[in-house]
Amino acid sequence: MLRLFLRSVAINLASVYIASQILSSIITYVGGWQTLFLAALAIALVNLFVRPVINLLLLPIHLVTLGVFRWATNIVTLYIITWLIPNLQIHAFISPRIDLTYIIIPAIHFSVFGAFILTTFTLTLIFHFLYWLLQD
Repeated sequence: MLRLFLRSVAINLASVYIASQILSSIITYVGGWQTLFLAALAIALVNLFVRPVINLLLLPIHLVTLGVFRWATNIVTLYIITWLIPNLQIHAFISPRIDLTYIIIPAIHFSVFGAFILTTFTLTLIFHFLYWLLQD
């Protein structure tokens, strides 16, 4: 049990670090590795204790949407983490305009909620990839 928890903390640490490097203008942290370690520990503890309660509260929505709305649980979990660890912050941002030959994507303004969605999606992808990579 302790081995699985420590593995989860290590994967969360790597996930938060990689996501903060990829999304450097969205995820900021002050305090270096200590903040990242506290965030990884908080993610593991929130996933262990608080996430089942959130899933239970959102169960009717999960049943109606056949599990598509599960990302809301991840967003709530990430919000709790940023509330517990004040040195880890997620900011609103504006994506740059992309001008290709035949495709033009205008600059998009992401609110804090949009930044939480993007960060949650990125963290989830990185976590599951690292978890799959480090399977026994």
